[in-house]
Amino acid sequence: MPRALLQSLLVAGLVSPGSAVAEPMDLNDPRPRWVTIAFEDSPPHQPGRLDTLYAPELPAWLEPEAPGRLRVTLVRGLVERYLMAAADPKPGSFGDFVWMFDAASGDVSSARLTGTVRKTLDWGLFTSTVEADLRIDLDTRGPAGFGRPRHLLGQLLFDFCDGADLDRCTPVVGVPYERDRGYVNAVGKIDARSHGVHVETFAPLGEAVFSEAPVPPTSAVHTASAMASP
Repeated sequence: MPRALLQSLLVAGLVSPGSAVAEPMDLNDPRPRWVTIAFEDSPPHQPGRLDTLYAPELPAWLEPEAPGRLRVTLVRGLVERYLMAAADPKPGSFGDFVWMFDAASGDVSSARLTGTVRKTLDWGLFTSTVEADLRIDLDTRGPAGFGRPRHLLGQLLFDFCDGADLDRCTPVVGVPYERDRGYVNAVGKIDARSHGVHVETFAPLGEAVFSEAPVPPTSAVHTASAMASP
Protein backbone atom coordinates (compact mmCIF):
# COMPACT_ATOMS: atom_id res chain seq x y z
CA MET A 1 0.00 0.00 0.00
CA PRO A 2 1.42 3.45 -0.85
CA ARG A 3 2.57 5.23 2.33
CA ALA A 4 0.56 8.39 1.57
CA LEU A 5 -2.68 6.44 1.12
CA LEU A 6 -2.16 4.49 4.33
CA GLN A 7 -1.45 7.69 6.25
CA SER A 8 -4.58 9.36 4.89
CA LEU A 9 -6.70 6.39 5.91
CA LEU A 10 -5.24 6.37 9.39
CA VAL A 11 -5.80 10.10 9.85
CA ALA A 12 -9.40 9.76 8.66
CA GLY A 13 -9.98 7.03 11.22
CA LEU A 14 -11.06 4.55 8.55
CA VAL A 15 -8.37 2.00 9.36
CA SER A 16 -6.42 1.09 12.45
CA PRO A 17 -2.72 0.12 12.63
CA GLY A 18 -3.74 -3.41 13.62
CA SER A 19 -6.87 -5.50 13.98
CA ALA A 20 -6.15 -6.98 17.43
CA VAL A 21 -8.63 -4.69 19.21
CA ALA A 22 -11.21 -4.50 16.42
CA GLU A 23 -14.52 -6.31 16.78
CA PRO A 24 -15.35 -8.84 14.05
CA MET A 25 -17.99 -7.72 11.55
CA ASP A 26 -21.42 -8.62 12.95
CA LEU A 27 -23.50 -10.40 10.29
CA ASN A 28 -26.52 -10.25 12.60
CA ASP A 29 -26.55 -6.45 12.39
CA PRO A 30 -27.98 -5.34 9.00
CA ARG A 31 -27.59 -1.59 9.63
CA PRO A 32 -25.71 0.24 6.86
CA ARG A 33 -22.25 1.16 8.19
CA TRP A 34 -18.51 1.14 7.60
CA VAL A 35 -16.48 -1.99 8.19
CA THR A 36 -12.86 -2.81 7.37
CA ILE A 37 -11.21 -5.56 5.32
CA ALA A 38 -7.66 -6.86 5.84
CA PHE A 39 -6.60 -9.11 2.95
CA GLU A 40 -4.16 -11.99 3.44
CA ASP A 41 -0.95 -10.89 1.72
CA SER A 42 0.49 -14.09 0.26
CA PRO A 43 3.26 -13.69 -2.33
CA PRO A 44 2.19 -14.60 -5.90
CA HIS A 45 4.32 -17.77 -5.96
CA GLN A 46 2.58 -19.18 -2.83
CA PRO A 47 -1.16 -19.32 -3.63
CA GLY A 48 -1.72 -22.04 -1.03
CA ARG A 49 -0.35 -20.08 1.92
CA LEU A 50 -3.24 -19.31 4.27
CA ASP A 51 -3.92 -17.08 7.27
CA THR A 52 -0.35 -15.88 7.78
CA LEU A 53 0.32 -12.23 6.99
CA TYR A 54 -2.30 -9.51 6.48
CA ALA A 55 -2.12 -6.17 4.72
CA PRO A 56 -3.40 -3.02 6.47
CA GLU A 57 -7.17 -2.70 6.78
CA LEU A 58 -9.21 -0.92 4.11
CA PRO A 59 -12.66 0.65 4.56
CA ALA A 60 -15.71 -0.98 2.98
CA TRP A 61 -19.44 -0.24 3.12
CA LEU A 62 -21.89 -2.82 4.54
CA GLU A 63 -25.60 -2.67 3.70
CA PRO A 64 -28.54 -5.10 3.53
CA GLU A 65 -29.16 -6.61 0.08
CA ALA A 66 -32.29 -8.62 0.95
CA PRO A 67 -33.65 -10.31 4.09
CA GLY A 68 -30.79 -12.41 5.44
CA ARG A 69 -28.28 -11.14 2.86
CA LEU A 70 -25.60 -8.47 3.27
CA ARG A 71 -23.51 -6.64 0.69
CA VAL A 72 -19.98 -5.42 1.50
CA THR A 73 -18.38 -3.10 -1.07
CA LEU A 74 -14.74 -2.09 -1.45
CA VAL A 75 -14.79 0.95 -3.74
CA ARG A 76 -12.97 0.81 -7.05
CA GLY A 77 -10.49 3.54 -6.13
CA LEU A 78 -9.05 1.39 -3.35
CA VAL A 79 -9.19 -1.69 -5.59
CA GLU A 80 -6.91 -0.02 -8.13
CA ARG A 81 -4.61 1.80 -5.71
CA TYR A 82 -4.12 -1.12 -3.32
CA LEU A 83 -5.63 -4.52 -4.12
CA MET A 84 -4.60 -4.67 -7.80
CA ALA A 85 -1.71 -2.17 -7.70
CA ALA A 86 0.98 -4.79 -8.34
CA ALA A 87 -0.86 -5.97 -11.49
CA ASP A 88 -0.60 -2.52 -13.16
CA PRO A 89 -4.34 -1.80 -13.50
CA LYS A 90 -5.60 0.34 -16.37
CA PRO A 91 -6.79 3.54 -14.64
CA GLY A 92 -10.55 3.71 -14.26
CA SER A 93 -11.17 0.19 -15.58
CA PHE A 94 -11.95 -1.60 -12.31
CA GLY A 95 -15.34 -1.69 -10.67
CA ASP A 96 -16.14 -2.10 -7.00
CA PHE A 97 -15.20 -5.38 -5.30
CA VAL A 98 -18.60 -6.58 -4.07
CA TRP A 99 -19.04 -9.37 -1.50
CA MET A 100 -22.43 -11.01 -0.83
CA PHE A 101 -22.85 -12.72 2.56
CA ASP A 102 -25.57 -15.05 3.84
CA ALA A 103 -26.16 -13.70 7.35
CA ALA A 104 -27.27 -17.04 8.83
CA SER A 105 -24.61 -19.39 7.45
CA GLY A 106 -21.76 -16.93 6.90
CA ASP A 107 -21.34 -18.21 3.34
CA VAL A 108 -20.06 -15.86 0.66
CA SER A 109 -22.46 -16.52 -2.20
CA SER A 110 -20.33 -14.34 -4.48
CA ALA A 111 -17.40 -11.95 -4.45
CA ARG A 112 -16.90 -10.38 -7.86
CA LEU A 113 -14.51 -7.95 -9.49
CA THR A 114 -13.82 -6.90 -13.08
CA GLY A 115 -11.20 -4.69 -14.66
CA THR A 116 -8.26 -4.45 -17.04
CA VAL A 117 -4.55 -4.87 -16.30
CA ARG A 118 -1.45 -4.29 -18.40
CA LYS A 119 1.09 -7.08 -18.79
CA THR A 120 4.56 -7.15 -20.29
CA LEU A 121 4.99 -10.34 -22.32
CA ASP A 122 8.41 -11.87 -22.93
CA TRP A 123 8.66 -13.29 -26.47
CA GLY A 124 12.34 -14.19 -26.16
CA LEU A 125 13.85 -11.75 -28.65
CA PHE A 126 11.60 -8.86 -27.59
CA THR A 127 8.88 -7.85 -25.17
CA SER A 128 5.49 -6.20 -25.64
CA THR A 129 2.83 -4.75 -23.38
CA VAL A 130 -0.78 -5.88 -23.76
CA GLU A 131 -4.03 -5.31 -21.90
CA ALA A 132 -5.96 -8.20 -20.35
CA ASP A 133 -9.59 -8.04 -19.25
CA LEU A 134 -10.16 -9.81 -15.92
CA ARG A 135 -13.27 -11.23 -14.28
CA ILE A 136 -12.82 -12.59 -10.76
CA ASP A 137 -15.51 -14.86 -9.25
CA LEU A 138 -15.25 -16.24 -5.70
CA ASP A 139 -17.47 -18.00 -3.16
CA THR A 140 -17.25 -20.31 -0.13
CA ARG A 141 -19.69 -23.00 -1.28
CA GLY A 142 -17.26 -25.47 -2.76
CA PRO A 143 -13.58 -26.33 -3.07
CA ALA A 144 -11.30 -25.00 -5.76
CA GLY A 145 -7.65 -25.55 -6.42
CA PHE A 146 -4.55 -24.70 -8.38
CA GLY A 147 -2.23 -26.66 -10.63
CA ARG A 148 1.55 -26.73 -10.81
CA PRO A 149 3.16 -23.37 -11.56
CA ARG A 150 3.89 -22.69 -15.21
CA HIS A 151 5.25 -19.79 -17.19
CA LEU A 152 3.53 -18.29 -20.21
CA LEU A 153 5.36 -15.49 -22.04
CA GLY A 154 7.13 -14.49 -18.87
CA GLN A 155 4.03 -14.67 -16.65
CA LEU A 156 3.81 -17.06 -13.66
CA LEU A 157 0.46 -18.88 -13.75
CA PHE A 158 -1.37 -21.35 -11.51
CA ASP A 159 -4.19 -22.95 -13.49
CA PHE A 160 -7.63 -23.00 -11.86
CA CYS A 161 -9.13 -26.38 -10.96
CA ASP A 162 -12.54 -27.50 -9.75
CA GLY A 163 -14.77 -30.58 -9.95
CA ALA A 164 -13.02 -33.65 -11.30
CA ASP A 165 -9.90 -31.58 -12.06
CA LEU A 166 -9.17 -31.30 -8.33
CA ASP A 167 -7.67 -34.81 -8.40
CA ARG A 168 -4.62 -33.43 -10.19
CA CYS A 169 -4.39 -30.13 -8.29
CA THR A 170 -3.78 -28.70 -4.84
CA PRO A 171 -7.25 -28.17 -3.31
CA VAL A 172 -8.20 -25.07 -1.28
CA VAL A 173 -11.42 -25.39 0.70
CA GLY A 174 -13.69 -22.37 0.98
CA VAL A 175 -14.19 -21.21 4.58
CA PRO A 176 -17.47 -19.44 5.49
CA TYR A 177 -17.30 -16.37 7.70
CA GLU A 178 -15.95 -17.17 11.18
CA ARG A 179 -17.89 -14.91 13.53
CA ASP A 180 -15.39 -15.08 16.38
CA ARG A 181 -12.58 -13.40 14.41
CA GLY A 182 -14.03 -12.21 11.11
CA TYR A 183 -12.03 -14.61 8.93
CA VAL A 184 -13.30 -15.88 5.58
CA ASN A 185 -11.71 -17.62 2.59
CA ALA A 186 -13.68 -17.39 -0.64
CA VAL A 187 -12.12 -19.40 -3.47
CA GLY A 188 -12.51 -19.22 -7.22
CA LYS A 189 -10.92 -18.13 -10.47
CA ILE A 190 -9.58 -15.26 -12.51
CA ASP A 191 -10.88 -15.34 -16.09
CA ALA A 192 -8.37 -13.42 -18.23
CA ARG A 193 -8.84 -12.56 -21.91
CA SER A 194 -6.49 -10.72 -24.23
CA HIS A 195 -6.32 -10.65 -28.04
CA GLY A 196 -8.03 -14.02 -28.45
CA VAL A 197 -6.08 -15.70 -25.63
CA HIS A 198 -8.17 -17.01 -22.73
CA VAL A 199 -6.78 -18.43 -19.48
CA GLU A 200 -8.40 -19.35 -16.16
CA THR A 201 -6.15 -19.09 -13.11
CA PHE A 202 -6.63 -19.57 -9.38
CA ALA A 203 -7.68 -16.37 -7.58
CA PRO A 204 -5.86 -15.69 -4.29
CA LEU A 205 -7.99 -12.62 -3.49
CA GLY A 206 -10.73 -14.10 -1.32
CA GLU A 207 -8.93 -14.60 1.99
CA ALA A 208 -9.56 -11.75 4.42
CA VAL A 209 -10.57 -10.62 7.90
CA PHE A 210 -13.64 -8.36 8.20
CA SER A 211 -13.98 -6.08 11.23
CA GLU A 212 -16.27 -3.35 12.49
CA ALA A 213 -14.90 0.11 11.64
CA PRO A 214 -13.46 2.07 14.58
CA VAL A 215 -15.44 5.25 13.78
CA PRO A 216 -19.12 5.99 13.03
CA PRO A 217 -20.11 6.16 9.35
CA THR A 218 -20.92 9.89 9.40
CA SER A 219 -17.31 10.84 10.11
CA ALA A 220 -15.99 8.81 7.17
CA VAL A 221 -18.41 9.63 4.35
CA HIS A 222 -16.46 12.45 2.70
CA THR A 223 -13.10 10.68 2.84
CA ALA A 224 -14.40 7.40 1.39
CA SER A 225 -16.39 9.22 -1.28
CA ALA A 226 -13.20 10.94 -2.41
CA MET A 227 -11.52 7.52 -2.68
CA ALA A 228 -14.27 6.13 -4.90
CA SER A 229 -12.68 7.62 -8.03
CA PRO A 230 -9.26 6.31 -9.07
